[in-house]
Amino acid sequence: MHSSRHAEACEFCKLVKAVKKREEEKCEEEKREEAPHFKYKSLEEEEMVSELAEETQYFNRKFAEALNRLSSCELCEGGEGGSNGECVRVPESVKGWSLKLRGILSESLEQIKDGGGKRIRPIICILSAEAVGGDREDAIDVAIAIELLHNASLIHDDILDNNVMRRKKPSNPAMFGEKKAIIVGDFLFGLSCMFLAACGVPSVVEKVSEAVAETSAGECIEFLRRESEESDEHSYFEVVSLKTASVFRASAEAGAILGGGDDASIQHLRAFGLNLGIAYQIQDDILDIFGDPAETGKPLCLDIMNGERTILLMHAMRHANAEERAFLASLRGKEISEADIKRVQRIMIERGSVEYAFRISERFLHAACEHLQNLRPPRTEKEREARRKLSLVADLSVKRLEKQLSAAVGGCF
Repeated sequence: MHSSRHAEACEFCKLVKAVKKREEEKCEEEKREEAPHFKYKSLEEEEMVSELAEETQYFNRKFAEALNRLSSCELCEGGEGGSNGECVRVPESVKGWSLKLRGILSESLEQIKDGGGKRIRPIICILSAEAVGGDREDAIDVAIAIELLHNASLIHDDILDNNVMRRKKPSNPAMFGEKKAIIVGDFLFGLSCMFLAACGVPSVVEKVSEAVAETSAGECIEFLRRESEESDEHSYFEVVSLKTASVFRASAEAGAILGGGDDASIQHLRAFGLNLGIAYQIQDDILDIFGDPAETGKPLCLDIMNGERTILLMHAMRHANAEERAFLASLRGKEISEADIKRVQRIMIERGSVEYAFRISERFLHAACEHLQNLRPPRTEKEREARRKLSLVADLSVKRLEKQLSAAVGGCF
């Protein structure tokens, strides 16, 4: 396991160093363009959304069925959905206290069920099972477990970051208070374990459990580094690989195992998820500064305000002048105004930080898609279609980022 992590760390370093080397070799005029040029065609995005809509609807239906049964304490053996024709069972001992806590738990489950979200992680799990010739139904319990895990981590994220909005609605801590939100997050982690155990495959339980531990470790390291002035890109990628990419990696790897993939296919899909997860976090860091709050569902520049050392901020601090560095440093813990946001955006554009981060994310996306291409030849049309949709997940993330960047860059001048 340690050798595997070491190999992944080396892969991160190689990719980042390659991007840095090319950046250093670029002519000064290319590095100092007045504004980055992001190509975007809205029709392409609409087509991609349409292609993946069936997968999102399928998972949302299964997810809603599971949560509805859970809310009424009706999960039992022999029901529809889940591996081997079984649904997750709620033990008799749980039913009593779940009824006592029904108000807050029921509201939280409804919020998760109806709160939107792209469902990327569970969709990756389901499609990975099909990409190696398996049945998506065999992966549904784990896909649900992964989505519950993700939502639990978001609640704890919102507490750490003092976020009052999530997916265009009040966050769980804003609705119930931090203490109750901690309980809800823990409850969702527990539910995730129940659904995970229902798959009955020890290696899958191990892989997803490892991702849970890594997510928590990444959150802890990131939080502690807010207090430290020392941070570099190596530490950034360490945190990203733990906090974000670990769940993407586990989603793809678990799906491949449940789909009966051979060792080589499992490793390629694992690497696909890992690289996609890193790219996704870099894109999220960009959208924290340049995103449309109406699309992202949260205010701009929260990372800077909370003292996060994102790849954009580190690049900007290296290339900005003394006055700009002092301004960026002054924003930590401050209520950021519209004028502050515009100035941050201008610095990130003029110093090439957004372009730098965008290109690194593209490198990781390219590496992810290469692993899809290196899978053994598909044996059925279903396998081919699943792999095509996995590549669409990566492509769509770029298109959405390009769209919001195009709008933001135009509005900065």
